[in-house]
Amino acid sequence: MSNAPRYVSLLAITLLASFTSPLGAVVGDPTLRTDHPHYPGEGAFQTADDCVRFATEGHKSEQEKALALYNWILTHQWHLMSPQEPSALPIAPDTAKTNEDLIVYDASRARFSYGYGLCGTVHAWNEPYWKSLGFNVRRRAFPGHTNSEIEYGGAWHTFDTDMAGLLFRKDGVVAGYEDIIADRSIIKNSKPPVPCYPFAWPGDYQAMVAGWEQVAQGGNWFKMYNSGYEAHPGIISLRRGETFTRYYNRDHFGGLTKRRFWHHQAGGPARNWTFANNGTPEHTGEKHNARSSVTYCNGLFEYTPDLSTAAHLEGVIAKSTNLIAQQQSPLLTSKEGAASIEFKHFSPYVICGDPVDDANPMTGKATDGLVIEGQAVGKVTLAVSTDEGQTWSQDQRVVAGAFREDFTDIVKGHYGWRVRCTWQAASGLDQLKFTTTTQVCEAIYPRLKPSGSEVLYRVASRGVTPVLPNWSLSEAELTKSVEVHELRSSNVKYAPRSLENRMMYQTTNNKPGQVVFRVQGDGNLLTEIRAAARYKIRSPAPEVTDFHLDYSVDEGKTWTKFGEAITPTDNEFSSGWVYGKADLAQHPIREALVRVHFYQGGYPTGLFDVQMYGVHQTPSPPATNIVYAWREAGEVKTYTKSLAKGTFQQRFTVPTGPTITDEFVRLEVP
Repeated sequence: MSNAPRYVSLLAITLLASFTSPLGAVVGDPTLRTDHPHYPGEGAFQTADDCVRFATEGHKSEQEKALALYNWILTHQWHLMSPQEPSALPIAPDTAKTNEDLIVYDASRARFSYGYGLCGTVHAWNEPYWKSLGFNVRRRAFPGHTNSEIEYGGAWHTFDTDMAGLLFRKDGVVAGYEDIIADRSIIKNSKPPVPCYPFAWPGDYQAMVAGWEQVAQGGNWFKMYNSGYEAHPGIISLRRGETFTRYYNRDHFGGLTKRRFWHHQAGGPARNWTFANNGTPEHTGEKHNARSSVTYCNGLFEYTPDLSTAAHLEGVIAKSTNLIAQQQSPLLTSKEGAASIEFKHFSPYVICGDPVDDANPMTGKATDGLVIEGQAVGKVTLAVSTDEGQTWSQDQRVVAGAFREDFTDIVKGHYGWRVRCTWQAASGLDQLKFTTTTQVCEAIYPRLKPSGSEVLYRVASRGVTPVLPNWSLSEAELTKSVEVHELRSSNVKYAPRSLENRMMYQTTNNKPGQVVFRVQGDGNLLTEIRAAARYKIRSPAPEVTDFHLDYSVDEGKTWTKFGEAITPTDNEFSSGWVYGKADLAQHPIREALVRVHFYQGGYPTGLFDVQMYGVHQTPSPPATNIVYAWREAGEVKTYTKSLAKGTFQQRFTVPTGPTITDEFVRLEVP
């Protein structure tokens, strides 16, 4: 059974009204890109397409680009138990156990929060990268292992980024399974300095050679398509009164016993067999640069809204109509009767915590993932939601006077929260501060280069509204919140996800099915939508299948396709992901519809999950400070760049010395 917190339905909440944030001052989608040769940060790696452009710049042929991307992946991913996150199922995430339904397959979440996973997981993450190069891609079974295969030049080629191994045909082209079955001498044909199974040399190499010997004998080595996807936007938004600090050193909070992470492993996720942090991968016999160390970083969001002015509304998603912000105590109060206000947080970084036992923040107790502090006048009740207000935790706390409440065990493993504050007339708040700690993939940190480092700061003025349905809800609750029930096809039935019912939508006959959802932008104009859906498919696949995504900007009158999963008939994986994104900048709308279409050639099918995001406009950015800190000659040095309001792009140089270690980078919005 899960130890997850219990929740109450949103249908019992009638006090709050939906709210459109007034035009204020928000730093929407700030990114940093340094001139570090390997780890320039999210400004270079915000999407899979960005990563591929960075990795393959200057390379011409298909194989040159594939090898360049292979090397990039080796320095940005590493082998460890695959990350897991909460779902509607009553199972607590625990990376010490196998929970297939909880494993993360979104390459964007992997890139921003993790970077580590087992072979099958990382090769699923790699699919959006290979597809960005224009290649067909699939996973392929291997003895005790899983590979990636990509198609170029009219043939399939095996790229193993987990064990870091490539084999080559005699003509110098990367080999695939069929090549090795036809010519087993390829098994020992590497091409130094291209890595060929260097870890734990020579043990791993010998084990992989033995595996290829089995493959060379023929047999059915399963082919698996559409295993991974990219959907979660790599976008943050900062309000006035908010800072975002990324600490490169995981011991920033006070050493081993104070580390904050989201993984079941003593001291947090780490490994010392990797190409990360060690330059361009190289391997020649027993000589290689794969004996490096890698771990995680932390991201700290600290938000102190100014309750005495309208500035606090930049962080509000809903409020009652009787709220008053004033210059006297209580600064935030109400005219009469009960009052309520909801604050929000969402980012591409997973919320983590300090495990009480220093090893297991997942099924064990953890602290300091979400801490709410403040000064209450009278009694104020705090409640937390992790599903955009669809449900609220039953762990609601009444505070008075100075308070500090830790809600980590409710929000850990999620990417956002809503906090609702309620009180009766004459009560209210004088002060409020939200501190959210996240886990950050070490490879996404925008690192400084020695002897002076140039930094490019950009603001795209975008925010994100997640639409992540809670599949444990009843049909009535779900259709009231996110689904457009009248546009669901009549042959599709809904039942909440459970251990006995993994698919929430299923077709009742052999006809195509469809479901439709609303995607909004918190009252702002939408600029883009992103979505992904996981579907069931027979193995082998039927001759005709149709899994795709459409969007509508006119309430369903017309539809435009924006994502499709092409499934060859040799597919032998029983589920898949269809995903896509659509630019809506030419449509001045605040709400769009997303339709999921699923059909598998005359057989019933269904859906395991649907994830959607609305990317929307944000106001012009206010004044912002960027603070870089690094260690040099035993001392921590800092450099601050102050930017005037309305600054959308700025280049500057951080005066680093010849030998440095990154400490932190901070974005401050006064």
